Amino acid sequence: MAKEEKLLDLTECNVAKGLLILVIPMVLGNLLNVAYSTVDAIWIGQIVGSKGLAAVSISFPLTMVVTAIASGIATAVNVLIGQYFGANDKEYVTYISKVSTTVSLITALTLAILGYIFAPNLMVFLNTADSIMEDAVNYFRISMIGFPFVFYYTFVSALLRGIGDTVRPLIFLIISSVINIVLDPILIKGIGPIPAIGVEGAAYATVFAQAISVIVSMIYLKVKNSIVRANPLNFTFDFSITKLIIKIGLPFTLMQMISSISWIFLNKVINSYGELSSASFAVASRIDALSFVPLSAILSGIGTMAAQNIGADKMYRIKEIFNTGLKISLTIALIMTALCMLFPEYIIKIFVQDDNIMPYMKSYIYAGVPSTILVAIIFSANGIINASGKTFVIMLFTLFTHFLVRIPVLYLLSPKIGLWGVWISMSVSNFFNMVFHLVYYYSNKWQKNANLTLNSASKDDN
Repeated sequence: MAKEEKLLDLTECNVAKGLLILVIPMVLGNLLNVAYSTVDAIWIGQIVGSKGLAAVSISFPLTMVVTAIASGIATAVNVLIGQYFGANDKEYVTYISKVSTTVSLITALTLAILGYIFAPNLMVFLNTADSIMEDAVNYFRISMIGFPFVFYYTFVSALLRGIGDTVRPLIFLIISSVINIVLDPILIKGIGPIPAIGVEGAAYATVFAQAISVIVSMIYLKVKNSIVRANPLNFTFDFSITKLIIKIGLPFTLMQMISSISWIFLNKVINSYGELSSASFAVASRIDALSFVPLSAILSGIGTMAAQNIGADKMYRIKEIFNTGLKISLTIALIMTALCMLFPEYIIKIFVQDDNIMPYMKSYIYAGVPSTILVAIIFSANGIINASGKTFVIMLFTLFTHFLVRIPVLYLLSPKIGLWGVWISMSVSNFFNMVFHLVYYYSNKWQKNANLTLNSASKDDN
């Protein structure tokens, strides 16, 4: 049995060094995810055509829901593992990982079975056109077969991130991405004795790639004798830990759903201004995604480091973690904002060559892009608050700023100033969200019962 690899001590190391070691692999992983989905879309679009792309994209809202549930559980697991690992309670880290594996497996299988059974009904609910109904149902059903693998990868990544290992999840993702990229054209178009199966081929390629990634991750955890365990056959249940996972994870899931719902309202208004407006939003989303790649990685890095230090009862390091993460985030946000505002035409033409879209895009560049700076601040505070387990508070901030600020401002301004109103509504809601996060962070209210290692009802029973 191999000896467990020595990890950087995030409760003792230089904060800037620790954050960078955590963040860089996650940035690369986020970029790989973007490339992963882009390659999928390219192959389907080039080989199957627009109907194929439509069949795949129609289930996106459903995918967002199940992904939000997986992310909620992963966030809770990351917080719990991080805090107990920081407290140097390795036995309980192992126990939590076993229990959370069971919770994740039950959740993933339940969602997969329900999604598979009700796929036709869900496609009808989404007003799927008859011409793509069969492909859409088949693609979603195959995706649901593979969903437990997606869930498992997300979960294992959270486990490893909780103990400060962000390199291994990147390696697993690279393996999955390479396999998917190779299989996509083979299964979509067919080659030799392998028949062309179109859209279904893309789904099968993804499922197979994710399954291989899961097998590799399971072998790694076993061979390396990792402190975290994720054997799906080792059924371990603990009500108190499950309750904590739900308490921390459910608000995070609801927060993502709230955000998705608010985007529906934004999309509706944007699409009402015509094809060029919709195209400008597609480009704006890609620019936003490039900004969010590093910022979301920094959020996760702050959360992991903060969780370990809270568990180690080293609250005095939290301020430095926040300030260091904030400086890195603001630097990235300021650079991205400056580049977009100083060279808007060049940035836009990276994505589209149509000059007619320029007026639409410039409203986004000048009214929407600057709020990236606000997002950088929000994410930095969010990482600390998440690490303390106070995800319910963040959900309330999201609920208020999206439904009581963003949507009202959207419908107040967009009839008067068009797309400018859309981008301004986003910036205004981000401003209020930033204020709420900063006020809550500096109030230190998040510190109350933040150290979950001191408040575990189940630990004494093991």
